[in-house]
Amino acid sequence: MAETVATGLAAGAAGRLRLSPAEHRRLARRARLRRELTGWIFLGPMFLCFVVFLLLPVIGTVWWSMRSGSILGGTQFVGLDNFLQLPGVVGAGAAIRNTLVFALLSVPLILVGALAIALVLAGIERGGSIYRFLVYFPVLVPGVVAALIWLFLTNVDFGLFNEVRRAFGALPVTWLGADHALTVLAVLDVWRNVGYWAMFFVAAIIGLPTELYQAAELDGASAFARFRHLTLPLLRRIIFFAVIVATIWGLQVFDTALVLTNGGPGTATTTVIYRVWLYVFASNNKVGFASAISLVLIVAILALTLVQMRLLRGRRGVD
Repeated sequence: MAETVATGLAAGAAGRLRLSPAEHRRLARRARLRRELTGWIFLGPMFLCFVVFLLLPVIGTVWWSMRSGSILGGTQFVGLDNFLQLPGVVGAGAAIRNTLVFALLSVPLILVGALAIALVLAGIERGGSIYRFLVYFPVLVPGVVAALIWLFLTNVDFGLFNEVRRAFGALPVTWLGADHALTVLAVLDVWRNVGYWAMFFVAAIIGLPTELYQAAELDGASAFARFRHLTLPLLRRIIFFAVIVATIWGLQVFDTALVLTNGGPGTATTTVIYRVWLYVFASNNKVGFASAISLVLIVAILALTLVQMRLLRGRRGVD
């Protein structure tokens, strides 16, 4: 019996030794190729969406930015002329200014409010899920629906805001007038997005190490001191990420401006994306300018992303 087992082992070893080094390399390459093909099969749909919905539109935007005319009426090549004329195009400067003011108004309020709400929600032990749902509910409202809601809230005659003012003896305000329209648009954006970032910060705060806070409390640190020296430094990377992403979203505001104010009155709420929409669908020969403005916005967004990566890389080296 032992001899039979030994003979079988020897035969198996001899069989394994029959494979040459070249055969081993061929089999290894085949196995590696099979694994890579399996991975690409799973990644294929994502790359297809990337090419169809991002890469090709960007290439098309670059192509259109160097042409003059309309999509249906034909175009001609003009090189960089659209970019050179862009600063003098009617409405372009106002759109850029309104977009920057909108981002400066909405982004700080969103992030500061979200962090404050997150600190409160993270400390609630009973019924926390209900409060989180109520805070997050405006995020679920589509932009068009949110704009319609605020269209009624800001109505001069029967809007809730003016009814409250009348109850306190104050005069009604034309909320969607030239003086207040952009501010109302920014407040609407805060109402819609503060819940999203609040849930984002709540998840981050819950995951912070509790032993650091216990040690700081034993050392006599106040709540503000713990927030300043523990919470903010520990949330530093997440806050940087939120600032960049919220700013990018703020620079792309469109749907609420279209429904709530239609870019007006005048150009008071005409944003960059709204101006692009006007150049493409409301003008006969402005598709080149629309593409040029879009490329400028893409470059600005890429610059913000690079700033984020630079800040995070620098902070990572310090940690």
